[in-house]
Amino acid sequence: MFDSVRQHQKILQAVLLVLIFPSFVFFGIQSYKGFSTNDSDIVKIGGLSISQVELDNAVKSQSSRLGSNQNLAQTPAFKNAILNQLIQQKLLAFDVKDLNLQVSQEMLAKELLKFPEIIALKKSDGSIDADQYRQLLERNGLTVSQFEAIKRGEIMNISLQNALSGNGQMITSSKISDQIITAMSSEREVQAMFFTSNEYLKNVQIQANDLSDYYQANSAQFQSIPSVDVEYIILSKQTGEDETSFAKKADQFANMVYEQADGLKATADTFKLKIETMADVTSTGITSLPKTHPLNQPKLLQALFKEDAIKSGKNIEAIEVSPGILVAARVQQSRPASTLPFDKVKNDIEKIVTLKKAEEIAIKTGMDVFAKLQKDPIQKVDSKEFSKPIWVSRNRPADLSGEPFERIFNAKEGSFPLVVSSNIPGSGFAIYKINQVRPGEKSNPNILLQQYQQIGVLTNQAEISAYLDNIKERATVKYLKTNF
Repeated sequence: MFDSVRQHQKILQAVLLVLIFPSFVFFGIQSYKGFSTNDSDIVKIGGLSISQVELDNAVKSQSSRLGSNQNLAQTPAFKNAILNQLIQQKLLAFDVKDLNLQVSQEMLAKELLKFPEIIALKKSDGSIDADQYRQLLERNGLTVSQFEAIKRGEIMNISLQNALSGNGQMITSSKISDQIITAMSSEREVQAMFFTSNEYLKNVQIQANDLSDYYQANSAQFQSIPSVDVEYIILSKQTGEDETSFAKKADQFANMVYEQADGLKATADTFKLKIETMADVTSTGITSLPKTHPLNQPKLLQALFKEDAIKSGKNIEAIEVSPGILVAARVQQSRPASTLPFDKVKNDIEKIVTLKKAEEIAIKTGMDVFAKLQKDPIQKVDSKEFSKPIWVSRNRPADLSGEPFERIFNAKEGSFPLVVSSNIPGSGFAIYKINQVRPGEKSNPNILLQQYQQIGVLTNQAEISAYLDNIKERATVKYLKTNF
């Protein structure tokens, strides 16, 4: 299952983005018949449930969007992704129900008139023909009350969706606004203790075979850059030369380069040009030459590094590298990428291995300290101290990002202080002590939501997950089946 997820990760991500809050499609409403199904439930969320029929219909509906990727729709990973989306939808529905939100009749009517099929039922006075409306729904397997309940739920869920997606639309319920604002603005007093690799360089001991072992295991890190030796000639427009004259000369130049492709001498002699050479030209050019030099022009470099140009050694076609300047060139010799000799990179390897060993010592030391602090967060640590405390929030995280950010803000509130830890890749290890939590500053909910949407905070999956986790604390998610 996990291999399938990795192989199709981009497709799954695209599907998830589209489906986290699936919209109601008027003619395709069979997936909503779970309201009256007698099929056994597979998941319960608070007082809500997901039936096998609801899951199967959702999988069928969403697999139709995959086009040629139908094999993905048959995988357990895809079905589990759809189930997770349904669970998220039910969690939001639970929150909407828990908040006892209401959708006005006017708002519902406006939403219903988005369907052409319903607009077509309008009478001359502008009202909807009630009998035809009921018959239309019955033909699709729903009663009026079922259909309108679905739409009311959708409208309320969309309010949550808009808030979480940061798409510029505002939440109409102050209760929802308050919950999101509280989660986002809640502050935590945090202190940090770092164990960096540089601190432990003096503790590193390099064994005789450490460097050679690393060289053998990581030879791809020590590859030479492919390069070519080239010869080239430049035809440029002379001062006072008119465009017609130069264009004619340029055509002759290009034709001769192509027709006498074994070398540049004949063309150079005809146009009285000097053949120039350059060694060790890479696919990115020559850094010692000006950026405007022909051998630093991407179009010429791309042509020189084509396989047939390297293998044949023949002239490449004449290329206009800038207005009024044509260049003809050929590869004299090529050097493909190869592993550099050990002695040439030994010093670099020693630095790498030393830093890696120092990082390992830093992590090991940090983990040992963390284990002790978990038992007693206020005990003293030999030769180490926590930084001065600062207040951080999801809105104002200071310099927190990545794993440290997630560990700090996902830590469940309990008896304080408490500690969390995180590896700092390439640097070492960090321990964060959370001393206390306090509510964030109060402000106008709509202003705050506009700010959140502008900076895109709520589009981050970590924040969405945190919000859903908050709902899970109030609604128990119980799996009634393991095979779907």
